[in-house]
Amino acid sequence: MDKVVADIQVGHTNVYAVSKKFLDDIRPNYASYTLQVYRSYLPGLWESVLGNFSKTVFDRLCPPSPSWVSKVKQSPAREKIVEMLRLAYPLHRAILCALAVSGMRISECLSRTIADLEIRPSGYARVRLQAQSTKSRYLRYTFLTKECVDFVMEYRKAWGVKSEFLFPGDIDNHLHRNVMDKAMKKLYRRVGLHDAPDKSEIYCTHSLRTAAGDMLRDCGMSEKYVLAIIGHKNSLGAESHYLDWKKIEANWVEHCAEKMRFLDNSAPLQSKVAELTRANGKLELL
Repeated sequence: MDKVVADIQVGHTNVYAVSKKFLDDIRPNYASYTLQVYRSYLPGLWESVLGNFSKTVFDRLCPPSPSWVSKVKQSPAREKIVEMLRLAYPLHRAILCALAVSGMRISECLSRTIADLEIRPSGYARVRLQAQSTKSRYLRYTFLTKECVDFVMEYRKAWGVKSEFLFPGDIDNHLHRNVMDKAMKKLYRRVGLHDAPDKSEIYCTHSLRTAAGDMLRDCGMSEKYVLAIIGHKNSLGAESHYLDWKKIEANWVEHCAEKMRFLDNSAPLQSKVAELTRANGKLELL
């Protein structure tokens, strides 16, 4: 960067030629919307670094390219999520379940702390999402089923986790999203969910956000409550300022707390598992 600025200052090149080359270099490897975002950063960068910069000339020599959705994020079916939960390691299982029941974005999920969990007497949890940690910049809540809370606590107990973050990474921080992105890709492939060859349709961590919204609707929650929980402020409009979270929580408990359980942990099943465990123990002795 220093060399580029020096070349501009001595007249070997100019900001418009540098900007055009940068955009041409990244165009083959990035989506149109990402390209548009990077282009929007350049005027501010040159104005702050060099001062003498013409936005009119920049728009003429580096015109904005059309933006469109180049990738469609596919939503996994419920039975595929169940398969993935059975195959996943404890850490990945806890994060996968949290994403699938709460509708949180991956960054919102990984940055949660123990203090953000309000665990109710019946075992489920209300999760607080502060305005500064959300994309839409407003306070909201989402919910984790008792099954999901159990997954999280079992993982933390088994690994002896002491960090304030639910899913800690290195150097006193939370787990990096790239780690989970790679783990999710492997899980998708193991259950037969593959991206399209041209990458026009893909499966990613954001796919679980879509799946969570679909399941909340299938359980009987109103569209307004679903949008509030998963954080679509734009779709809510002015209603986002008048949300009754106690009423939303009661509605979620009534319609979703049990229906959004993925694995069968019922008493009859647990009894059967215990019986099979005893039988296997006797066989091993023989």
